[in-house]
Amino acid sequence: MTAEKIIEQIKKDSENEIKKIIKNAEEQAKKIIKDVKIETEKEVDKILLDGKQQSENIKKILISKSNQDIKRDIMNSREKIIEKCFTKAHHELSIIKGEKYNKIIKKLIKDGMKKLGGKCTLVISRTADKTIAEELVIPIDGIIESSGGIIVKSVDGKLTLDYTFDGILKREKDIIRRKVGKILFS
Repeated sequence: MTAEKIIEQIKKDSENEIKKIIKNAEEQAKKIIKDVKIETEKEVDKILLDGKQQSENIKKILISKSNQDIKRDIMNSREKIIEKCFTKAHHELSIIKGEKYNKIIKKLIKDGMKKLGGKCTLVISRTADKTIAEELVIPIDGIIESSGGIIVKSVDGKLTLDYTFDGILKREKDIIRRKVGKILFS
């Protein structure tokens, strides 16, 4: 074999080897690209799933918060209505006059006397209370600033029963609030 043929054979073998290396490299590149695509798709799917779960969680949180806000607004509105009822009741009690008022006060005095064992003194809030006290022969022990009603005291002053309209409303507020709530909102 001549040197030219040897060089040509080496050249041919080199070209074949280069083609083989290039083909092998292209196949490896295709495989790497395919693997990367599969891995990327998996990651994208995972990210989308995580994003979907996060958005569902955020949606649930927002719905829950909205429901809580609505419930709080309803409760506040109900409370305002109940407070208006108390204001109206207080006003109505403060304008009771005449025989209706006298009847209420006499009943409160009798209840107080019964609880205190008979003898007592009164702290009054209206001039009508003075007339009733004189009628029932009960001494007056002072005057209180109130929309109506009386305070019944034991003769020794150790026991006091607050029968003022303000005192009764204050003591019974929770019970009245529940009853008004049931009437208005059930």
